[in-house]
Amino acid sequence: MANFGETRRSAFGRAHAAQHYATTLLGLNAADRHRKLVNDYLTYYARGVPGQPGGPPAGEAKAVRTDADALREHHRFIRTEEDDGDHGWEARLAKRYYDRLFKEYAIVDLSFYKESRLGMRWRTQKEVVSGKGQFVCGAKGCEASDGLCSYEVNFAYQEAGERKQALVKLRVCPACAFKLNYRKEKQVQKAADAAAARKRKREREEAAALETADPLVREALQYVKRYAAGDKAAGEGAAGEGGLGEEDLLRAARDVAPPPAAAAGGGSGPAGAGGAAGVGQAPAIITLPADNSVWESKPAQETATAEEEMDAYFEGLFM
Repeated sequence: MANFGETRRSAFGRAHAAQHYATTLLGLNAADRHRKLVNDYLTYYARGVPGQPGGPPAGEAKAVRTDADALREHHRFIRTEEDDGDHGWEARLAKRYYDRLFKEYAIVDLSFYKESRLGMRWRTQKEVVSGKGQFVCGAKGCEASDGLCSYEVNFAYQEAGERKQALVKLRVCPACAFKLNYRKEKQVQKAADAAAARKRKREREEAAALETADPLVREALQYVKRYAAGDKAAGEGAAGEGGLGEEDLLRAARDVAPPPAAAAGGGSGPAGAGGAAGVGQAPAIITLPADNSVWESKPAQETATAEEEMDAYFEGLFM
């Protein structure tokens, strides 16, 4: 007959085992309980005790390989004949999953668009039924359905240690399209800013060159600006030493094109003063005085008629 101590130890042992089983196994679902039991078997029975001779290193526990692990390893974005040549169960599983995907439009992940890192995958049946990727923006996490545009992207990716690329069709909203073309948009904006900076620099250089130009040129430009603004007394005092003379002013006045209103009213003069005294008239178009001395000194050439040219031709032919 067992004494009281042994009975108590046996009772406490059974209670502790029941509590341990309830907290470690009964609290798990069927799949997790299966993984734990298989993992314990592979760790402590199939390969020996960790840290002992013939067993795995201490602290190493072999993870159970699931169908998801096999699919993640053997899945290909675009399968080739070489991929289909493998007849293992993992390759067959990946092929079966690949055949169930819809490859007309893709789903894109733009989480790292600023680093030009994009991820793409084909659509599942559930996404095709809901219109995701065709009637709804194809970006992951975006549900916009207005203003969608189609793009054909040259998708370059690395898979199974190889560098590959493929043309993929996407339908995204304007906001996601900007993210999709983020690098190109930045390059265009940078080029526009550089062009604007070059234009400002060129204007500054032209202004500096004008300041150091001939005083007569600067004075002529100022006179033209004042005359175009309607200042009739623009030429007064300009005939001083080193300035524009009376002959230059008269020549500039002859080169002035009268405004349309003055020409229609029969007005004449450098300011188009005919009728009202310049009220509501468009400013005249001013041109700088031209130096016509070269053309005035050139002798006029006589023009011969066609008959005279024929006579001269036959004269040289028969005589």
